[in-house]
Amino acid sequence: MKSYKFTLYLRTDKKKKNGKMPLYIRFRRIDGEEPKFPIGIDLSKEEWDEEVMRPIDPALKLLIDKETLRIEREIYNTAINDVEITKALLKDIVVGKKVAKPENNSFYDYFVEYLSKKEKNGKLKDSTRKSYETTLSALKEFKGEIKVRDINAKLLENFDKFLIKRGKECGKGEVKGSRYNRIKHIKTIIRYIEGLQIPIENPYRNRDLIAPESEVNNVFLDFDELKRMYKLISKVEERSTERRVLLMYLFSCATGLRISDVLTVKWGNLDVERDPVVLNIITRKQEKFLSVPIFPLAEEVLLLAPEDDLNNVERDKMIFYTCSRATINTTLRKLAKRAGIEKHISFHSARRTFATLAKMEGVSDFVLQNYMGHSNYRMTERYTKWSPNLAETSAREHRLFEIKKLLKKITINLQWYRELIKYF
Repeated sequence: MKSYKFTLYLRTDKKKKNGKMPLYIRFRRIDGEEPKFPIGIDLSKEEWDEEVMRPIDPALKLLIDKETLRIEREIYNTAINDVEITKALLKDIVVGKKVAKPENNSFYDYFVEYLSKKEKNGKLKDSTRKSYETTLSALKEFKGEIKVRDINAKLLENFDKFLIKRGKECGKGEVKGSRYNRIKHIKTIIRYIEGLQIPIENPYRNRDLIAPESEVNNVFLDFDELKRMYKLISKVEERSTERRVLLMYLFSCATGLRISDVLTVKWGNLDVERDPVVLNIITRKQEKFLSVPIFPLAEEVLLLAPEDDLNNVERDKMIFYTCSRATINTTLRKLAKRAGIEKHISFHSARRTFATLAKMEGVSDFVLQNYMGHSNYRMTERYTKWSPNLAETSAREHRLFEIKKLLKKITINLQWYRELIKYF
């Protein structure tokens, strides 16, 4: 915590007709300026002890000491609550204006402050900032202003109900994933405010309120549904948005890659000297090195992805065509409906599909964690879900992602592009 020392002095340049001068208080520099303010007392040079910087009169000295102690105390209480000390704030303290308690400040201001600090420290990705800003917009839509003191279980419960209602009105159901993210952000800001030693109620820490679970466990494709999505390849028009989205989705189902990575993966990311081929990338979200094998389904997608002359496949060329996420998810739902799948899928369901089906096939926790690029297995567990139905399906000994075998098709080899790429 910074020190805000001050000194008392007589303003000799403001001498009055009676020979007295105003007593001023002067603080250390703030933004290149020394804040200084009168404290409402006039003294002559004879009444002022320059050595100790106090009035000679004992009664007046006691009065000044009590006043400076008050100022010191208010500055300290303000600083420990991590409230920015400004010239205007110091003036309010000196003149005795009641300084607002931090719990009376806007919750939204601390929300913005948290993001600003993270951004200043280089710890805030653009996607994360946008997600937090979405939460802030939702809060403001729910209630124009929320003070720190307003935060309680009832308020946040009503906010969650607001999100559910809004989701239903938009035809998105309870939007568990969105609710999960909104509440996760609010919990983070509450913890940030707690860290500033500002009084705030934390209903989640007290377990007065249970946060909604992430939707990551809810939607994925089983083997039969994945097979039906695969069959659509031959039924959608080449070079169409439907085909491009479908190939990206199936590739993610077979690799576990996030949409951000699928959209940026290049042919040069494929290590074709290995058998099977291994995809090496730096993930966009965590900026982490990731290596995943190219399973049979992903292999076929790679064979179908190029739309131009196959000889034009270059190392620096993106494998898939870029689409907006809104377009991707809208198209996916149309494809799912066409395949007779009633689930409300999004692109992220591909990652859940990969994790769940891989787990069913006996992939170890350690291996799956590294396929997914998670820092610990607890994160991976959120993506997998076991049920009697899945146990039954697994017992039928389906082989992971061997779609062609299920369809009794001939496996196409990747040797053609292995030979092609290694010369680039």
